[in-house]
Amino acid sequence: MEAKKAAANPTLTQVRRHKPLKSARTRYINAAAKEQWHKTWNEVTKTAKALRYITKTRRKGNKTGPKLYNEIANRNTAATIVQLRTGHCGLNHYLHRFGINRSPYCECGYGKETVEHYLLECRKYKEQRKRLREAVGTGMMKTGTLLGDPTKIKHTMVYIKETGRMNK
Repeated sequence: MEAKKAAANPTLTQVRRHKPLKSARTRYINAAAKEQWHKTWNEVTKTAKALRYITKTRRKGNKTGPKLYNEIANRNTAATIVQLRTGHCGLNHYLHRFGINRSPYCECGYGKETVEHYLLECRKYKEQRKRLREAVGTGMMKTGTLLGDPTKIKHTMVYIKETGRMNK
């Protein structure tokens, strides 16, 4: 009975201010960091433009991160796909940024040599692209699919080997 009175009387009880558990603080920090990363990823448009486009326009079968790279058995293939997905590869558009090439334009004369141009437009690789289109299907000739669908990546790698462009 006395315990009830003491519990009900606000002047007798003190509010205890406990520190949050370490696990709760860690969870909060991780959530805040993830939110900040997503905000930066979606707002900053200067870098990783190609990769941002690929990940935003994901189609059924396309994967990202470990889900994609764990399905690629060959390390060189994974490295090539990463380079193409990020745009950090041996194509003129990238090399020109660092003064390695004089021009960002493709030798075919029909635009800057970007990943999309190389895979989908360059007139120098018309025959190789025709074989790639036959292998993956006409509707699958999109940069995101060619670099994000593990079933299409093997055909993309054949195209890359046939063109010999990424070995330069």
